[in-house]
Amino acid sequence: MSIEAQPATRGAVPTVLHVSAFPFGPSHHPGVWRTVCGLARHFRNVVVSGRTSGYFQDNSDCDRLAAQAGIQVLADQDVGALNDREVAAPLAATIVQRYGPIDAIVGHLLGGARTFGLARQLGVPVLTFFHGDDANIHLNGTKYGADYAELRAAPGAFFLAVSQNLVERLIAFGMPPERTFLHHLGVDLASYTVASRPETGRPVKIVMAGIFRRQKGHQMAIRGFAEFVRRFPGASLHFIGGTLKPEQQQVSEELMALVERMGLGAAIRFRGRMPVEALAREFADADVALQSSVFIPEDRQIEGVPNAILEAMATGLPVVATRHGGIPEAVLHQRTGLLVDEWDIEGLADALSRLAADPGLRRRYGLEGRRVVEEQFNAARQSDLMAERIRKMIEAYAALNRGERSA
Repeated sequence: MSIEAQPATRGAVPTVLHVSAFPFGPSHHPGVWRTVCGLARHFRNVVVSGRTSGYFQDNSDCDRLAAQAGIQVLADQDVGALNDREVAAPLAATIVQRYGPIDAIVGHLLGGARTFGLARQLGVPVLTFFHGDDANIHLNGTKYGADYAELRAAPGAFFLAVSQNLVERLIAFGMPPERTFLHHLGVDLASYTVASRPETGRPVKIVMAGIFRRQKGHQMAIRGFAEFVRRFPGASLHFIGGTLKPEQQQVSEELMALVERMGLGAAIRFRGRMPVEALAREFADADVALQSSVFIPEDRQIEGVPNAILEAMATGLPVVATRHGGIPEAVLHQRTGLLVDEWDIEGLADALSRLAADPGLRRRYGLEGRRVVEEQFNAARQSDLMAERIRKMIEAYAALNRGERSA
């Protein structure tokens, strides 16, 4: 028997339940953290968080930070089993007992695939927020495909994706177009200021941030940089990021070996994982950001809009990137940076060379990038837009009759 929630009354503050496979904290998944914290102005927020390893170094202060943001967290849950009624029913009862009636669920990344069991128990609508792999390789996969098909048919469910190419994939999968929307991730602009960078007197420093997956295109970056550094001796390329899975560790080791074979060990540096505030300082100290994402057919992974690009642009950093996935939605060719085709090694070297040779162009692209982030990727503004989507979903779900809501 489900715990049927009373639809939120107009004027009341709804309670939104978030489901994330990651522990909840700024260092585990910054995008989820910013999204939920941004909604604290609009809703009471409760997070059911899982155990998936985070992207950055652990933050032991997560509980205090969440409490400061007014967010309540039910941590260390088996998010992968939430669609099992034997797990969902007692958890739903615990949630209502601790936090009161719930008005809506927001499922983040693969946490979204595990929400409908709780939604049935709580009698509430679901908004699923897709970031990348969840909207391409997992929609039709054996592990999550059936769950997403259930969500596709859920009455009143809304679907958001961080880039237009992912929105199109969701609609092709069968998500209702009238309830499937583009929603960019936002950057906390207060945490990033436009850096004052010296235009002369030092070799060019290039930063590329991201997990060591083949799709990120580190190999393309190395080969393009090898051609570039012959033209601009002394330039350096800094890879910032780590590994979450054994296959990513293998990719990292292969890249290090490639760097040594090409004699680039003094110019290309593997900096490892670092907290988001340290990454912001790296962007502020760099001259160019690089994002050479590529499509690997056997992996089937396609980027949305990588958050590292937005954070780099927020510091006034120009970007050289590939025409891949949602990247061109942020990196506007010859406005905020330069775009090249995937695996165009010579084109990548030429783009880096063009920026290295023209400090004024770097500054112009960087300032325009900051303006684009302020207008289209402002975390506060994006939170307001998401809050409005959630309210509309709650209202639309409340307008359904009881039979439709329990379908």
